[in-house]
Amino acid sequence: MSLNGKDERRENGAIRICGPEDVALLHRMSVETYVDTFEGTSSEEDMDKFLEESYSEPVLRGELSNPDSVFLLISVQPDSGFEEHADSDSSNSANTDEIPAGYMKLNFGKAQVEDMGAGTMEIQRLYIGKRFKGLGLGTQLMNFALDVARKRGLHKVWLGVWEHNEPAKRFYSGKGFVRVGQHAFWQGDDKQTDYLLAREV
Repeated sequence: MSLNGKDERRENGAIRICGPEDVALLHRMSVETYVDTFEGTSSEEDMDKFLEESYSEPVLRGELSNPDSVFLLISVQPDSGFEEHADSDSSNSANTDEIPAGYMKLNFGKAQVEDMGAGTMEIQRLYIGKRFKGLGLGTQLMNFALDVARKRGLHKVWLGVWEHNEPAKRFYSGKGFVRVGQHAFWQGDDKQTDYLLAREV
């Protein structure tokens, strides 16, 4: 498995690297999945501020151009029973046959938001659209991430998760992640706490 390949097909989803042409799709998916997950956890003003600061197209375009960051899209095919969920925004992706279902962002080197030492990789974002949950797509992305780390000769993968996001905490615990610390996470002007989780690869 390699990040140099265009597509990685297994199980229920197809995984591919996002490029600059995917910025509009990535913007829509980022906002949609974040709001679905965290709506009501802060004021509307703080949520709007966060989304503008973190997920606007100019911000995402800059992140896509960072050689130490990689965005990966996971999609399902039209014959998987999700045709009714395809919409006009899916035409913003490089492959108009795919139905976008989730995405993941990996950070290496100085792109990582915390210095966790040498030989580490950060999973900064891993989101599956709510209508696609239960298909094993999150596990598929996680397995892909761990394989990327192994191929690069890295020894540890880490991530941050909101302290009150119980479903995510259970998911990561089931994948072998354990708490190693915490840091502040700002949702707009609302200071929250993320637990830092890590596992060996």
